[in-house]
Amino acid sequence: MCNKTFKAEVFSGKNEGEFFVSIYSKNIKKALGFTPFPGTLNARLISDVEEFNNCLSKSKVIIIDPPNIPNTKYARVIAYPILLFNSLNAYILRPEITIYKKDVVEIIFERRLRDVLNIDDGSIIDINVILE
Repeated sequence: MCNKTFKAEVFSGKNEGEFFVSIYSKNIKKALGFTPFPGTLNARLISDVEEFNNCLSKSKVIIIDPPNIPNTKYARVIAYPILLFNSLNAYILRPEITIYKKDVVEIIFERRLRDVLNIDDGSIIDINVILE
């Protein structure tokens, strides 16, 4: 069922990932065990969007609580463990409040993924959902 590699195309977001990952950084480290690179890798699923999201729903769910910043209100973020190119452990973040539809994934890692994977906008990445 979920033993499938999903393809997604890398694209540049609205440059908000750096801000949000930075303010959630302490809570991400607490929940996932590492300090993330300040930013996300954005990718749009090429096909099988419904199947991908069904797989995510069966995956381990890790809740990242919002930061406690006076006079602001942020939502929780759900993290899902994935493998990129069958070898690199990373996480998809799904904020409870987002501008993106379900065909877009925002991925975090401890280093800048574009450099680690040598990819740019338009590159195709392989994503495997980890079921635990």
